[in-house]
Amino acid sequence: MAALALVISILVLIFLSVKVKLHPFFALLTVSFVYGLLSKIGFLSILTLMKDAMGSATANLGLIVIIGTVTGGLLEVSGATDVIAKKIVAITGPKFASVGLALTGLIVSIPVFCSSAFILLAPLAKKISKEAKIDYMVMIISLSIGCLIPTTFIPPTPGPLAAMNVLSLDIGRVILVSLLFAIPLLIVLYFCSKWLGKKYPYPETDTDIQVEEVEAKFGFALAIAPILLPVVMIMLKTFVLDKLSAGSFVYGFLDIIGTTEIALALGLLLALALCLKNEKDDTIWQFDGIFGTSLRTGAQILMIICAGSAFGAVLQATELKDLLADIMVGSSLGLITPFLIGVIFRSAIGSITVSLLTATSIIAPAIPAMGYDSFTGTILIFLACASGAFMVFHGNDDMFWSVVTASKMDSKLAYKVLPLTSIIISLTGLVTVLALSFIIL
Repeated sequence: MAALALVISILVLIFLSVKVKLHPFFALLTVSFVYGLLSKIGFLSILTLMKDAMGSATANLGLIVIIGTVTGGLLEVSGATDVIAKKIVAITGPKFASVGLALTGLIVSIPVFCSSAFILLAPLAKKISKEAKIDYMVMIISLSIGCLIPTTFIPPTPGPLAAMNVLSLDIGRVILVSLLFAIPLLIVLYFCSKWLGKKYPYPETDTDIQVEEVEAKFGFALAIAPILLPVVMIMLKTFVLDKLSAGSFVYGFLDIIGTTEIALALGLLLALALCLKNEKDDTIWQFDGIFGTSLRTGAQILMIICAGSAFGAVLQATELKDLLADIMVGSSLGLITPFLIGVIFRSAIGSITVSLLTATSIIAPAIPAMGYDSFTGTILIFLACASGAFMVFHGNDDMFWSVVTASKMDSKLAYKVLPLTSIIISLTGLVTVLALSFIIL
């Protein structure tokens, strides 16, 4: 009965998301009740499970999501993202300008949502394509996929953060592994973008895309500090703290500043300082300023994560755990199973956050039966789910239309290049995960 309830719930989720276009928060809440009632859980019991899970998700992730969202808004208006982009592309040079742009998209999309990051950097991509004499299509592919990589793989972006919460993974270790994992993806992206750019060149009927630049009064080091400093502090706590004396000042200091919320808050203060360095503006922290608008965006993302956690809690309250365990024990697919679950949800629903949440919630109860309940095993499960959730990037994702609109590309052309690129990168992720499993397990 649990399997049938799961299939029906997934179909309802797909229908509500794709056909009805219901907001993910309400779609996830609806399917939580659908699955719970079909599994013969009492209505009030379902509600209790959902409330407890949403409360836990808010406690664990609320500050992280909100602080990260505000920091991203501040980096946009300060001009820091423009400074970062120009510096990275200058370092890579004209030949590898597409790599520099992809790396820029990756870095900027950690604090800034991928759609916003692409829209922000699209004019710069056009400018660089002219200066480096590289077809604009190459730059569009590189930037869009570069923006999607952290959104899918690297916390503290919402999807990976929510998946980590489901899988009980440590953020510092996941950041390090995910950053290393992104390297082969970027290498393949370079060759893929060149191939597709040659096969489907951007039409010569060029519409002029103007670059709106904020004249920043600071350099690259200050511009990237709000992004890198929190990451460094979190990783220091993860890898250095246990080597220090527990009673020492350094231990206590590192324990505080390496806490995720504190580290991100310090990054926020740095981003605010950059805004004020450019121009004294007392409206930044007001209700209608960057703080207010960013909070509204962040709150919406947080509620989607909470609803996904509620669905996961209801899933795990039934015999689904035992059923999946039996299936996984008898299955020879191994890490391909979480990959395929990620593919199904991303292709059907579009939202990376919802796809990662749902896929990890389904697979989490079966991890011990699969033999992946160590840290390395669980992180391989996460990377497999995320690799699957990268495919297929098409019109049911808001990011797809952000790319089409900001680059002024014909949607038919976009359907030829973006889904295919996402499939190639997704399969690269799967191959990398399988290779890692042979090496480290």
